[in-house]
Amino acid sequence: MAKLAFDTGGTFTDFALLDDNGDLHLHKVLSTPKNPAEAVVQGVSELLEQFSSAISIEHLQVLGATTVVTNAVLERKGVETSFITTDGFQDMLRIRNEGRYDLYDLNIKYPDPLVTRSNSYGAVERIAADGEVMTELKEETVREIASHLKKKGISSVAVCLLHAYKYPQHEQRVAALLREEDPDIFVSLSSEVCPEMREFDRASTTVVNAYTRPQMAGHVAHLQREFAAKGIDRQVLWMTSSGGLVPSRRAAELPVRLIESGPAAGAVAAAEFGRIAGEGSVLSFDMGGTTAKLCLIPNGEPTVGTDLEVAHYQRFRKGSGFPLKIQSIQMIEIGAGGGSIAAKNPLGLLDVGPHSAGAMPGPAAYQRGGTQPTVTDADILLGYMGTESFVGGSFKVSKDAAREAMAALAKSLDVSVDRCAWGIHDLVNESMSKAAAMHATDLGVDPRSLPMVAFGGAGPVHAYGIARKLGIKRIICPTGAGVTSAIGLLIAPVAVDLSASHPMPVDNWDVAAVDRLLDDLAAQGAEVVSAAGIAKETITNRYTVDMRHVGQGHEITVALPDRGLPRQEFLKQLLANFYKLYRELFGRTVNASVEVITWRLRASGEKDRVTRPHDVNAADALKGQRYVYFQELGAYAETPVYDHYRLPVGREYAGPAIVEQRESTAVVGPSGVFHVDANGNLMINIQ
Repeated sequence: MAKLAFDTGGTFTDFALLDDNGDLHLHKVLSTPKNPAEAVVQGVSELLEQFSSAISIEHLQVLGATTVVTNAVLERKGVETSFITTDGFQDMLRIRNEGRYDLYDLNIKYPDPLVTRSNSYGAVERIAADGEVMTELKEETVREIASHLKKKGISSVAVCLLHAYKYPQHEQRVAALLREEDPDIFVSLSSEVCPEMREFDRASTTVVNAYTRPQMAGHVAHLQREFAAKGIDRQVLWMTSSGGLVPSRRAAELPVRLIESGPAAGAVAAAEFGRIAGEGSVLSFDMGGTTAKLCLIPNGEPTVGTDLEVAHYQRFRKGSGFPLKIQSIQMIEIGAGGGSIAAKNPLGLLDVGPHSAGAMPGPAAYQRGGTQPTVTDADILLGYMGTESFVGGSFKVSKDAAREAMAALAKSLDVSVDRCAWGIHDLVNESMSKAAAMHATDLGVDPRSLPMVAFGGAGPVHAYGIARKLGIKRIICPTGAGVTSAIGLLIAPVAVDLSASHPMPVDNWDVAAVDRLLDDLAAQGAEVVSAAGIAKETITNRYTVDMRHVGQGHEITVALPDRGLPRQEFLKQLLANFYKLYRELFGRTVNASVEVITWRLRASGEKDRVTRPHDVNAADALKGQRYVYFQELGAYAETPVYDHYRLPVGREYAGPAIVEQRESTAVVGPSGVFHVDANGNLMINIQ
């Protein structure tokens, strides 16, 4: 069956088509930020037209990753949203959890809530933590709220009542009443979006879902109509933040789970390319036009966490953004991509990012109206990227325009244009190497022991410099590096992550309650996964639980033993798993009772494999020469430029060199030795 994947980025939209013959075709077009669907439709149309003879259109499966949700939150361009909670708790979004990300900052600030105080309402009701109904839901208060919403024209509502994660009946009735008053309103219930403990985190997650839901629903519906007009009738499958694919209907209902879909697809691909290259653990480095993402992949699988935070008021400061209780691949992201703008800061020093020129107007070299120098402009001036071979020569860029933009910044800094360009390139490398070191250290790993999988349009350009700063000795640049996230969509399994908070002390284990809870999660998972066309008998269920000592405020995620074990053996293994991980994390164990707080399930189909054999035995891969700057040499040097796709398998070449793919360019410095393996991956070893 043919598959067509697209990944909407801030600057480019990437495509990967696997046709009926098993051949892989790659494509890239400029993104259209005002309407992301336009670029998707353009790229899909171009691929279908070019390869129509190799595709059975009626069986074509389309897969997608998008920045629609992320951008709506970061740019605060979602819809006007309302928040309904238990009466008396309307300020929950402002009070937050009373935590402080900087204990000594007397003027500490947080991002403004996505819902204004005037749009926050209280429904008269109260359910206690043990399920006792202390105050019955007064339906007239909900109908009154609905009347206010209609007058204001509010189309999306987040509902988060106290203890609804376990006792959702009042939330469900609120939703029914709101829909009675306005059948077209979007209602996001915390008991469906995030049925987990901790009121503020649950409310924050539900609000982000409500804030972005109408936009994502419109985006999904628009693309489904466009694809249907081309004869593609299957539901689009969308990448979630945890690295699984879900059907369009679920993506439209729970867009908050797609907030890191593109980066997650890249991490899935990096794990696969590392496996193909014979590496168990790798550092994934994905640098596109707007951001760079770093992800540690131990033992061939990205680490999936249970918390995420977005829209930080202070970059990298945990606790300064909106917390989201969703399953997501753990990675660190910084605002440094090819389109990141360089400028002089108030101290008179060079700064790069986080603001980006994006696709429009783009870097100055694009000649689309951009006048400020960017990372891409610097890389072009340094010779790392060719003006005639940019995106395979299909997109012309101007070195003169890049120089003109750089000259103004260089003058303000009182340095030469070339020195300014190198400063931008090196500053970005320094920022990312520090971020990578911090990410690896947090996970207890020495980054020097890991090979790097570098991809994205700008990833291979910067990988060599970052690897040298980190002490990494091996770089893997996949074939099709510029569209690797799209390739990751072809590999990823259909999968859904579900959770439910139901506190249970291990000393008071209720087998019947556990079975009911896990069976319910399994039934929900099977419903979602089978809706994507996966046979129920092939679905794999993987259970984990969040555990802690009684009285502690935070949990750790532990694998659940085989449910078929006898009760005592099951509990013995569960506690052994908990104590082992606890000791690894904190260096000791505690003599106190243990409890399970949240139960989790990942229901998934099988992962696909995409290979692209590289069978070139002898070919003239040399395309020409150009002058390229290398700090190791302290000067520009005439450097050979090779065609990645014509490099013979296994033959070693010494740096310095430039290796060009259609979608990306790899820079190999003087200390590098490189070759292409049998799968077409560029392997760079640093002496």
